[in-house]
Amino acid sequence: MDFDQWFRSIKSRAAEGGGYSHKPGGPYRADATAWAILALSTIPTERAALQLACDQLAATQAPDGRVPLAPEIAAAYWPTPMAVLAWKKASCRQDEMGRALNFIAGNSGLHFKREENAPYGHDTAIRGWSWIEGTHSWIEPTSLSVLALRATGHARDSRTLEAVSMIMNRQLPSGGWNYGNTTVFGQELLPMPEHTGQALCAVSGYVTMSEVEKSIEYLESQRPSLKTPLSLCWCLFGLKAWKIDLPGLQDQIGSCLSLQERYGTYDTTSLAQLAIVHASGADLLNYLGIET
Repeated sequence: MDFDQWFRSIKSRAAEGGGYSHKPGGPYRADATAWAILALSTIPTERAALQLACDQLAATQAPDGRVPLAPEIAAAYWPTPMAVLAWKKASCRQDEMGRALNFIAGNSGLHFKREENAPYGHDTAIRGWSWIEGTHSWIEPTSLSVLALRATGHARDSRTLEAVSMIMNRQLPSGGWNYGNTTVFGQELLPMPEHTGQALCAVSGYVTMSEVEKSIEYLESQRPSLKTPLSLCWCLFGLKAWKIDLPGLQDQIGSCLSLQERYGTYDTTSLAQLAIVHASGADLLNYLGIET
């Protein structure tokens, strides 16, 4: 797939009434729409379509500021920080962005004091954000919320700093992060490239290199073998957030795109993330206007 075809594939996911679908011909989804806006926002000819997409995200927003995955599942509010980043990148919907930020700042996952003999190793009292309302906080929604707060001038807010502490508390002793557990019954769990990259993006600028050195080494060791968009993109984003050189980057994403010939077309979020890697050289933080 050449790069022009790649962008056309993202644009072809436009859903009826505005916004974008997860797969070709599918219904609108908030997460796919937010990532598509981020990927296409630097193309001047897409301004009208982006405005429609931003409007559809706004139409999805609930009165309390959350932006759910779909209107009928309001408890799944994890796309809210992505909507903030999309509106910010597209320079639109300031009022809706403000309400979404207020929702993020005023909410968290389910947290509680860790019992002395608890089977899990992390501190369950440090607040982050969850995928679904009323559940525990995990790495991906917390990392995305931190990025949204940082991109909109809230990098030093107490809520942001607490979330950074939560992420660091979930770092595995041997390096890396997974969805958000460290040990269970004394056994250390395995890291995952995507969650490690998300966490490294979120904490960049808050902690020293020595505090995440093992995690960076883990990602560097994984990079050559990564083929899927989710793992590859967040690996590249995470390493670039720490100024790590990425030789062969364009060849690697080109190889990833070519796998669609074998496995079928990627979802909209995956295509958009690959497009952002291509456009920014994997510098997601700079792409989002985040200073480190």
